[in-house]
Amino acid sequence: MIELTEKEQRFLKRVHKVTQFPWSNKVKAMDAKGRAMRLSRATFERLRDDGILIRSSSHVTFNTYKPINAPVTPEVEQVLSDA
Repeated sequence: MIELTEKEQRFLKRVHKVTQFPWSNKVKAMDAKGRAMRLSRATFERLRDDGILIRSSSHVTFNTYKPINAPVTPEVEQVLSDA
């Protein structure tokens, strides 16, 4: 079962898209207003591997991820519905 920390729950409520740059292994997150958000690579990889962030587009130099619309677990469903 996926257990989210308080930080991850707050992050998922605000995040609009996450951009990963595979060549430099950097991650950049933005909210709906275009403001930058903090996200570590480890947290990004965990959310991606758990199926919470899914790839929405792929380019040669970057991949774009968005939070899922259909929740994976009840806890994720609650976080996404509160957003």
